Amino acid sequence: MVDPTNPVTSQYYRAVAEVDADGHIQITEGNAYSGNNGRPGAKANSLYYLTGNDNNGGLSSPQLLATQVGVNLITSTGAELLVPDQAPPVPPSINKIGDFEITQAGYAALDKAGKDNNFRGLTIYKNTMYVTKGSGGNGINTVYQVGHSGVLPTGSTAQLAALPITVLPGFPTSLASGVDQKGNPAPIAFPFGIWFANDTTLYVCDEGDGALVSPAVNGNVASPAAQATAGVQKWTLSDGTWHLVYVLNGGLGVGVPYSVPNYPAAFSPATGGCRNITGRVHGDGTVDIYAVTSTISASGDQGADPNKLVMVKDRLEATSLPAADGKDNGNHAVGHFVTLRTAAAGEVLRGVAFAPQDR
Repeated sequence: MVDPTNPVTSQYYRAVAEVDADGHIQITEGNAYSGNNGRPGAKANSLYYLTGNDNNGGLSSPQLLATQVGVNLITSTGAELLVPDQAPPVPPSINKIGDFEITQAGYAALDKAGKDNNFRGLTIYKNTMYVTKGSGGNGINTVYQVGHSGVLPTGSTAQLAALPITVLPGFPTSLASGVDQKGNPAPIAFPFGIWFANDTTLYVCDEGDGALVSPAVNGNVASPAAQATAGVQKWTLSDGTWHLVYVLNGGLGVGVPYSVPNYPAAFSPATGGCRNITGRVHGDGTVDIYAVTSTISASGDQGADPNKLVMVKDRLEATSLPAADGKDNGNHAVGHFVTLRTAAAGEVLRGVAFAPQDR
């Protein structure tokens, strides 16, 4: 998809690259909106599921609804299904999965068309697709279920378009602009990657608001809100509703600048929060969580600085923030992040996953 009003003028197909056990790469080109931000993809049941940056151009709300370019954008981008090795689909046959509008969450007026589906995080758990939205000033920054529980989206273009997208009960429904359904000020979330430890425990990366506080306050360049909520959030399900239990960010150094060799000192980044995530549950009830961080700096391109791969341990049954006591599984303290790797100058870490192993 090409929007001629997009300030990013380059035009590329969004593609999924699949690497097999022998290192062979298969590229499948899609026709999701070609913005300037990479978005995730996952393979399940021999199909690709992905999200695309939606509607980043300058078309007005009337133009989006009254021009073919606008209609193509809002009906073709968001959550998508892609068939491996197929030719890039063209509108109207792009398999967009569902559609979300803020009126579904109790708001009287529609938002700018397409912006509500500007998803970026994605996971598949027990044959169910979940996505997050956590950027931009439109829509709702929160965690969503795409389609029905236990049934991954499939079918014709029309069948896929008719599937529901819903906010997980208990997750935020306030607007990304910072108001709730009654127009009252409300906190803004910035979710990115998500990982289910089990059916009732969900860890959510929050990357923070990206705001650079200058001058630094006591050496910290992150906003107070980011210092409180950015990192890895632990949510648990009770009586059909998800509840935020606590935020893991001890040792993450949110807002504390760090130096990178051969990187301009004026742009020394600080961790803003966490972006992508994976984890592993152990038999003793502890959880290893791995994440890549977001950054804030004066570089002018937040998130493009050398970032970090980090790890933190948690106790699955814990209902309050564990003390960093250093007593579990040897090397790492529970509740305290450790840095496993820092990206070099000119390098950014984007995702984290366990590599397959021969059985």
